[in-house]
Amino acid sequence: MSRRARSSDTLTEAQKKIVEAAVTAFAEQGFHGTATRDIARRAGVAEATIFKYFPSKRDLLLGVLGPAIEQLVGPAMARSMDPLFNATYPSFEAFLRALLAERIAFVREHPRLVRILAQELPFDAELRVGVMSRVYAPFLAKGLALIEHFQREGQIVDWPPPLVLRCVASTFAGYILHRVFVAPDAAWDDEVEVERVIAFVMRGLSPRQPA
Repeated sequence: MSRRARSSDTLTEAQKKIVEAAVTAFAEQGFHGTATRDIARRAGVAEATIFKYFPSKRDLLLGVLGPAIEQLVGPAMARSMDPLFNATYPSFEAFLRALLAERIAFVREHPRLVRILAQELPFDAELRVGVMSRVYAPFLAKGLALIEHFQREGQIVDWPPPLVLRCVASTFAGYILHRVFVAPDAAWDDEVEVERVIAFVMRGLSPRQPA
């Protein structure tokens, strides 16, 4: 069992340097592509110092993401998502526009942590469970309720709401990750791209399209 991550306000100065160096290294090179000696070099400590505080590289990964999820990502999501889901929207399209704008802003505000999560979540069940339970679970019911509302109004196809949510989330995540991480300097017309992403989702979920 991995050691539980400590709160950032209880870390020693050496640990803070190690965690900061690990965030940068993991974001740039990925967890498996990062050697502990590289983290030690970035932190200005001996490699043995890392293992004094973090018995394994995985413990260090959890030491980075645990406090970040609890103290940064979770609260930041609440600040941005609560107003989003508590607002009233005249149409499903208006909701999609607000959701996409909020998600783009969030990723741009926390690029290194989002990059690490995007790299590691597909391969780490423990991290997935933690992120889902502490970050996304509080908003899941609200998202499904909004989808059911617009289905009752006949604005979107009558598919199972979790499926609709997955379709929206996967489309938005693909666009955002590509724009922010894969091609951040590409000469895109962002306004046009956003319009087309919204149009793509709306056409796919239109009740007038064949299932």
